[in-house]
Amino acid sequence: MAVSESPWKAARDSPSRQLIWELSRLAITAQEDLYERLDRDSQEREAAHKAALAEAIAKHEKVRKDAEAERDRLEKQMQQERARRAAEARQEEERQRRVALEREKAEKRRAAEQAEAAARAERVATEERNAELARQKAEKDRQTAEAVKRKKAQQEAEAKKKADDERRVKEDAAAAAARKAQPNTSTFKQPGMATQSQIRNPQREAEHQRYLEIHKNLKELRKFMVQQAKPDSKLKSRMGDMRRDIKKSVGQIIEGKGKNTKPQNKIMDTLREAIVSFPQPTVNLATLTARPIPDIQAPAFFVYLLNQFAKAIVSQFIDEAAVFSKVADPVGTIAISMFARDEFRIKGISLMDILIAKYHVVCPPLFGIHGSESTGEGRTRLGWRREEGGGPWVSEQSHQDRMTGLGAGYAALSLRNFENSRMSNPYPPYHFWRALTGILNVPAGQVTETHFILLRALLMNSETRFLEFFGDSAKMLLRVAVVEYPKRADKTSVAAKVLSTLEDAMKRDKKLYL
Repeated sequence: MAVSESPWKAARDSPSRQLIWELSRLAITAQEDLYERLDRDSQEREAAHKAALAEAIAKHEKVRKDAEAERDRLEKQMQQERARRAAEARQEEERQRRVALEREKAEKRRAAEQAEAAARAERVATEERNAELARQKAEKDRQTAEAVKRKKAQQEAEAKKKADDERRVKEDAAAAAARKAQPNTSTFKQPGMATQSQIRNPQREAEHQRYLEIHKNLKELRKFMVQQAKPDSKLKSRMGDMRRDIKKSVGQIIEGKGKNTKPQNKIMDTLREAIVSFPQPTVNLATLTARPIPDIQAPAFFVYLLNQFAKAIVSQFIDEAAVFSKVADPVGTIAISMFARDEFRIKGISLMDILIAKYHVVCPPLFGIHGSESTGEGRTRLGWRREEGGGPWVSEQSHQDRMTGLGAGYAALSLRNFENSRMSNPYPPYHFWRALTGILNVPAGQVTETHFILLRALLMNSETRFLEFFGDSAKMLLRVAVVEYPKRADKTSVAAKVLSTLEDAMKRDKKLYL
């Protein structure tokens, strides 16, 4: 800022005045400089405040716009979520509607299948009864025809004698007397010689023989695999290990839901390894099925292990289910599931006949086979077993225990419900019905203690499932088995008396009145 000159600078009479003026001007100038600096600082601060305010407004505007954008995004997301949930709710409602419809269809289908199975079982029972009646009628007609033939021959002989020449009367009379003194060996039959074979059911006998053939073929397969393993060290090593794994796993099966996952998985893994790792050599399945099928090849080692599995299952039934019959159920469940799985079928064919063949060997009466306990052949046909090395027959108690375990096991195998499973049942429930009717249709003279023991083992823990499958027809058959059948036994039969106690047990425990 320019400083003006003092008006008293040239004055000679007042130097002090000039000094005062200059000092005042200096003070004023300093003050004006201060004010000017303060104004400039104030303007700069104002400009900075305005810039900061503008920046803050801009940031606020950006934040507002971002918030609005986020709000719009969230609203859109919420709308989409509501739309998704609504769509899912509609889909769930539709799914539940379809499930209800499928359940209704399944119930109708199951009812129809049960009715069909009951009708089929009834037809089978009727056919067997009719066949037995027809056989008895044929036998009676044959005996009647033979009697008529003999009478006619006698009458003809008498007429011939009367017409003979008088000259030969004495000779003919002597010859007639000689003939009367001799027995007619052409028509004489020792009592009981033909009865045993005549009362056998040809269809069941043929079926039984076919399963015995399958069992024999399985023995040959075992010998074949032993020979194949000798030069193959890998196969030889794994054969023993995998066989023991299966036997051990079957022995670990216990009662209780979810407690058998580990042994079941071990068995499946072992069978899968056999299929994948040892596809050769092969065996013809036509030799191992009861019904005729085309020649189909299957891995021989896999079939060998399935046979070992079936053997272990039967042994488990005999050893464990004989003491505590409820143990048979989890064993039967795992056994039937293995033969039902698609991965263990060969071109859709289940190998269940391997297990059933073993049952035909150890317990023929389940398949309508009967015989006399007083003969060796009859005992074999009734499932009696000899001591090791072909020794004497096992004790009666040991035989009863075996039949109890096998009967409970057969019920566990044949009364499985596959309604809610994607697998098909390899051994449907009509086999259980057929086993019962096969025992109940045994002629009175051929009924043994074994039959009563088997009936009790089959029905002891299975009546509920039996009724679920066959309804009123099952109830009718239960009455025949538990109430009527024991009356056919001698008063000394302990097994028949034990069987008849099931009626009271069913009343008490199941509220089932026969």
